[in-house]
Amino acid sequence: MKFTCKTFFDITTTGVTGHYKLSRVPFNDLSNMLIEDERSWNYARNQQRNWETLTQLIGLRTQISQIENPTKVKNLWTFEFEVETPYPYGSEENPTELLQSDCNGVPMLIGLGNKKNLTPILVTIGEDQNIWFDALL
Repeated sequence: MKFTCKTFFDITTTGVTGHYKLSRVPFNDLSNMLIEDERSWNYARNQQRNWETLTQLIGLRTQISQIENPTKVKNLWTFEFEVETPYPYGSEENPTELLQSDCNGVPMLIGLGNKKNLTPILVTIGEDQNIWFDALL
């Protein structure tokens, strides 16, 4: 099965992990941003943390494969991923029900490139919704 995810949270894949190391700067991260000091390191690390949080949530119920790096269009990050198990996140009637439940209320980092006035938790339903999952059948 193939799924898509859209979110207002900055989930840019930077590849920056671990604590700041002066000996590693300067370099360009995976998104091609220049990491030249502790501030830029921490910014890129927080973007990567959001990405890691989301991929860990998606991988709670099944092994994910063919995951794409997110792309940003305006204030929305989008990516697709596949799973081998049929309906691991719900049923044929609602194929993302469990995924929405797993993600709802999980803290995310704000103050990055994300939409302004964003609640710092994942909201999967309602008027404050900031993440969407869809099955691409």
